[in-house]
Amino acid sequence: MPDTYDTVRSVLTQTFRVPEEEIEPGRTLGQLDLDSLALAELTLVLHERLGVRIEGEYASRETTLTALATHLASLGAGGTGAVASS
Repeated sequence: MPDTYDTVRSVLTQTFRVPEEEIEPGRTLGQLDLDSLALAELTLVLHERLGVRIEGEYASRETTLTALATHLASLGAGGTGAVASS
């Protein structure tokens, strides 16, 4: 999961310009000021980077960064062989 969490953190800082000091495992995507449009873009960017599809329920404003990274890791993302989930 560390690789997956690092990828999520990287996307948030580079694509969404979230300050590094605001990114903590227990923070929710809503606390990082991501609105519904940003959440949709986040799922697309993570899909491109990790090769997995994320259902909206796993990337809502209430989702913590740890929960998102754990879900991505369970889909096989972040490792050497990311697998597209259907």
